[in-house]
Amino acid sequence: MEHTGQGGAVRRRRRPAVSCITCRKRKIRCDRKAPCGNCLKSKGSSCSYRDPPLSPPKATTPRSATSLPNDCVDDENDELDVASCFSITTPPTPPSLVNTTNLGIAGTFHIHHESRQGQPNVGAFSIAHKTRYFGQSHWVNSITLVRDLFAILEPHFRNNSSPIVGCMLECKGLAKTLKSRVLPCWPYEPLFDVPPDHDDLLRNYISTSESIFRVMHIPSFTRDFHALCTSPTPPTNAAFIVQAKLVCAIGATHTDTVLRQEATQWVQDAQIWLSKPDFKHQLSLQHLQSHMLLLLARKAVGVAEDMIWISVGSLLRTAMYMGLHRDGVIGTSPNTNLFTSEMRRRIWNTILELSVQSSLNSGGPPLISLQDFDTKPPSNLNDEDLHSDQAIPKADGVFTSTAISLALRKTLPVRLAIVKFLNDWSSLGDYPTALKLDFDFRAAYTLLAKFLSHVSHSSNAPLTNVNREAVVNHINLLLRRHLLALHLPFFLPSLSRPEFAFSRVVVVDTAHRIWRGVFSTSDIGASNVAKSSACFRTVSMQVIIVLSTHLRTQASDPISGGMVREDLVAILEEAKQWTWRCIEGRETNVKGYLFACLVKANVDAMREGLTEPAVVKRSLEAAEEAIRKAREVLKERLRALTNMEPSCGAATVLGNQGETVDICDGNNEWEQLPQTFDFFGGSDDLQGGTGMMLADGDNWFLEFGNGLLV
Repeated sequence: MEHTGQGGAVRRRRRPAVSCITCRKRKIRCDRKAPCGNCLKSKGSSCSYRDPPLSPPKATTPRSATSLPNDCVDDENDELDVASCFSITTPPTPPSLVNTTNLGIAGTFHIHHESRQGQPNVGAFSIAHKTRYFGQSHWVNSITLVRDLFAILEPHFRNNSSPIVGCMLECKGLAKTLKSRVLPCWPYEPLFDVPPDHDDLLRNYISTSESIFRVMHIPSFTRDFHALCTSPTPPTNAAFIVQAKLVCAIGATHTDTVLRQEATQWVQDAQIWLSKPDFKHQLSLQHLQSHMLLLLARKAVGVAEDMIWISVGSLLRTAMYMGLHRDGVIGTSPNTNLFTSEMRRRIWNTILELSVQSSLNSGGPPLISLQDFDTKPPSNLNDEDLHSDQAIPKADGVFTSTAISLALRKTLPVRLAIVKFLNDWSSLGDYPTALKLDFDFRAAYTLLAKFLSHVSHSSNAPLTNVNREAVVNHINLLLRRHLLALHLPFFLPSLSRPEFAFSRVVVVDTAHRIWRGVFSTSDIGASNVAKSSACFRTVSMQVIIVLSTHLRTQASDPISGGMVREDLVAILEEAKQWTWRCIEGRETNVKGYLFACLVKANVDAMREGLTEPAVVKRSLEAAEEAIRKAREVLKERLRALTNMEPSCGAATVLGNQGETVDICDGNNEWEQLPQTFDFFGGSDDLQGGTGMMLADGDNWFLEFGNGLLV
């Protein structure tokens, strides 16, 4: 409709007319069809539009015209386009594609791809499995590299031509039984007793974890710890006992496997005590220390290690509620003594580290940015210096008990940027940005490497109580995992596209260095830690997947004639041995060993130039032998526990018809278990599904590394 203004000028509508001419004259709603419904009812009326008819709008919630600006309302019966009246800025949603893939024994995954700002699809942006969502930094994204392998083996699992499925169910039932024998029923009252062998465990903690993650004031804690252990009266300070148990649990991971079962119990005792509904008392530095020790212990011992990111969010907000993210506000004002201000800064610094590291492990955003805090890093002071308010911080090059954590703090900005680049949904994920982050990371890592070299060869007094080899290996692993995660999204396309060749080199080289630095058989201490921590087991799985994919690509390349790197083949063989030693070291999860044997046999068969059916046969035979071998170890371990009463009674599983099968009667009659369980069944919703699924509702592949040690 056109209107004439005061000067005779014609004012045109800002929007096209969407109603037909007849409905506009009658002031009634038009359904915009040709002809519309009103004109059909009136029969004799002709239905025509001034502008071409538009498609009917989607059903929306009725809005009041009076709530909109007056100049947006031209006709009270016209359809109103709110977006044309208001300028609403929303982030553009990139085109996405979700592929649902069933990887056989690895389970069903929803792989999310995106093309962002003209960037080509280079790999999975995220993966969803059941009720969990994993960003790019989560290790499970690497399963996209072995989809072709599982696609070949899948028919053999479905038609029951291989006994792997039945043996896997038996191993799962054995593992569940073993756990029920050594862990108490839930709920239960935590025990406030003093851990045994406390001196060695405390020494292990101080020389490793506390050197990197500053949580406690060592002189004060050591004094109170020895007083607790030598006191003739029963202990009454529950808060300090919880801290002592957590310190011992972390220290136990650097010993043999004898204390690991007790370490799991200590972590659960602490979790129960810290969960009590005493909220006001949680706003204290001691509670923050206990919470941090709990998260470090869960990571070290392997108790729900993949869920730490959730707990870190609560810890971060508690610290911010107490003002630890602000300098000069609470606890760091000029009137505050040096001890309090420095301990607050140390605690905040460790919380930042936990936030970034848990984000990398879980694939979730870090939930913190450099603009969210202004607290300075801790001063370069020894713990003994904090008792004097006149203490002067040492220079950066001077070794103190805080020097290692300060050196690691200097790499925090680039590591935080990498995690945000990988896990923030609004990240572009483009290759030029990845290369820029790679450049910044290498610059920061070079400075840190020089410092670590001085740590390894220095005889400075503050470092005499530090397990230098373990600390240096742990920091190198931490930094290299960021580099591996940064380039891993571009690894799959790099196998066929030369523009991503640099990422292929970086991924293979970093995986090789991670294995040699952490999983070396010569370092007993590192081997014990790696076998006890779920984090190390998931890293080992990631390394195995990456290197096996690289080797399989080389073996199938006609130009190279099947030539592969022998040092990488040797790592696959070492991976078989290492995962087997984990099972011998009281690990109940056999999936890592099964997968290592499977890919090693697959690579060997491809190197020999066998046909595809022969390659599949060789791979299945190796997997069957591996699962039977692991099953016998679990059976033997269960027989050794037959004289012990189970803590939670007999464990049971459900058969495919819903019947209850007793697997904890001590008779070990595993052959009676039905072999027709719905291994691939189950629902992705919260209610679960019918039939039996491994891992109590989780698929076996994803659960690798998250099982409890018994």
